[in-house]
Amino acid sequence: MPTLRAAMTTASTSGRGQGKSNPRRDGERALIQQLEERFRRITHLLYDTSVPARVLDEEVVPFLAEDVTFTDPWQRGGGRETYRRGAAGFHCMFSFDFDIFQLNVQLEEGHEKGRAIVDGVMNLKQFSWLYTYPLRTILVFDFTLVGTPAGDVRPLIHAHEEMWSFGDMIAAVPGVGWVYTKLFRKGFSYGFLAASALCRRIRQ
Repeated sequence: MPTLRAAMTTASTSGRGQGKSNPRRDGERALIQQLEERFRRITHLLYDTSVPARVLDEEVVPFLAEDVTFTDPWQRGGGRETYRRGAAGFHCMFSFDFDIFQLNVQLEEGHEKGRAIVDGVMNLKQFSWLYTYPLRTILVFDFTLVGTPAGDVRPLIHAHEEMWSFGDMIAAVPGVGWVYTKLFRKGFSYGFLAASALCRRIRQ
């Protein structure tokens, strides 16, 4: 298997012959673009529950490290097989897809590790005949880069974190969201300010 350094050299030299462009910078830009396309595809596969489990096994599992972890506000788990079974279970039990607003890949110095950040909305469609529930979500994938027999590099995901706000979740519920946004949050804000003023007076 080729080394990562050799693969990076191949990527860097691929930009030569294009005027006065910087080969190293062009290679890095091409690599980041390639990684962004890969994580866009992985996000689509993981967060579109119409995708069958066999496709996840073919196109997502090969990019998971043995020690991969998954974290969201409700749970945390580790291990490739646990992740694989959990993803298949979510696709079986729930209905949702994901609209990507922004996707960015950042590489650490040396280009052996990196992070992909995806900002978007997870559309929960469990009761789509009545309501599609939009939940603003940020995904973070921590990965390393490994060489392939073809001479290029691919990401190996070690951590996948899904971040969303319980407040946003409540605010998106029809009816309940209005009470939470218009009454509870304003009432809590006024109550907190009054309690703060009382506390300052007591201390003084």
